Amino acid sequence: MDRSQDHANRRVRRQRGVSLAELLAVLALIGLVVVIGVPMVSEQVRQGKIRGAADQYAMTLKAARMLAVSKRAAQSVTVSVNPTNSYSYVNTRDETISIAMPEGVRIASSTNPITFQTNGSIAAAATTVIEAELTAGVTERWTVSTGIGGVPTVTRERIEP
Repeated sequence: MDRSQDHANRRVRRQRGVSLAELLAVLALIGLVVVIGVPMVSEQVRQGKIRGAADQYAMTLKAARMLAVSKRAAQSVTVSVNPTNSYSYVNTRDETISIAMPEGVRIASSTNPITFQTNGSIAAAATTVIEAELTAGVTERWTVSTGIGGVPTVTRERIEP
């Protein structure tokens, strides 16, 4: 019995760890996942920034329109294009609110200012183009168009090199 127990103990001792080859294989797989995953995640973050910036700008236009109608006074949104990359409006407490674009996102062009009349309309259609560079020279462009009825719409375009 001593001999069979000794043989069983040796087998248990041999099965405790992993070999160097197994460890290297696991590390290679982890490295592959990181190499593939990091660029994809960073592009998604950039896309999220520009999408959020365009949506926030469209909401600001909607709020300005609502303020013009509710206060029965014209309400303007002033846009400062690249390199300032910001826009501003006056809120209900008559405070000027200025909003800067996130890092890496720029206002390429805009109708300026966009003034909403007391009925919620604007005198002429307005367009603001917001852009960001993604990986490999790809540009993501979001266009916020406001018709004379005063309702903004947002469209997205991906420009390949």
